[in-house]
Amino acid sequence: MRVSDKTCYPLHGIVPIINTPFDDRLEIDFASLDRLLERGIADGIAGCIVPAVASEVAKLTLPERHKLVETVATIAGRRIQVIAGVSSERVEESRELALYAMKARCAGILCRVPLSLHGDDDAIFDFFRHLSGAGMEMLMIQDLDWNGYGMNLEVILRMFDAIPAFRCLKVETVPAGVKYTQVLRATGGAMNVSAGWALPQMIEALDRGVHGFNTTAINRPFARIYQLHRAGRRIEAQKLFDRVVPYLSWAHQHIDISIQFLKRYCHRRGLFSTINVRSPIMPYDQYHERCGSELIEKIIAIEDELGSTNAAPDALIGAGTHSTERTS
Repeated sequence: MRVSDKTCYPLHGIVPIINTPFDDRLEIDFASLDRLLERGIADGIAGCIVPAVASEVAKLTLPERHKLVETVATIAGRRIQVIAGVSSERVEESRELALYAMKARCAGILCRVPLSLHGDDDAIFDFFRHLSGAGMEMLMIQDLDWNGYGMNLEVILRMFDAIPAFRCLKVETVPAGVKYTQVLRATGGAMNVSAGWALPQMIEALDRGVHGFNTTAINRPFARIYQLHRAGRRIEAQKLFDRVVPYLSWAHQHIDISIQFLKRYCHRRGLFSTINVRSPIMPYDQYHERCGSELIEKIIAIEDELGSTNAAPDALIGAGTHSTERTS
């Protein structure tokens, strides 16, 4: 086990990626953004990340990224931790984005491992060491690999030891579970580890000790699952999780389907004024519309049943089920 003087960064719970709402002209709809953030805060999120892949970040201009981060920090920054996404293939652009986010008083910075550097440990190390020179207090590295293991454990530990700001790791690899455990064990639990695209394995991640969960627009059920599990009520957490798995398993067939599904959820909830997305994006056809609409209604029914984040613990899972199980 590695010995480090770092302690685990205090960002625990539900930390969604913010979907970017667009108006009829495909410009950012800031009124819808405000509604989305207020809903997330009411549903119990601990922080948020903006912009990232689910925000359609690759389709945003640099000024739009600046304005999006600034607006989210202004609306939500005093109540939750706002983590600014600064991912770029060019470290200088990432640094510029990071400096802007720091001026906007964001709590931390998220940056994905550049695609061009995958497999090159020294280049990855140099990129993030240079980025950290911007002076952020917290750097979250996004270890994203849709089809593989992502960064080698050795370079993660090397950066954890050498880069003071590197305190959080967003794991989105295949498989994710083993990597969570490897990182947590190797850092003695000092690395804050969050789960992203592997949200369909949330109970396993909770069992492994993962700290944060990167949802998107749907948050209330996941906040309850997290609360129940952390309270030692694993059976109840599992029962509630089983009710949201159909949505997860369907929407996670592809990131483009997930984005379009969530835009429709937000519109149905009265949060977004449109369901608009920017091109290019995978088609969302009549079969997606039918299945997606059915799942949205089921999720809304679960959310409404759960009520506010201050509901009594015995009411958290609904459907008349309750267990006194405690985990050690």
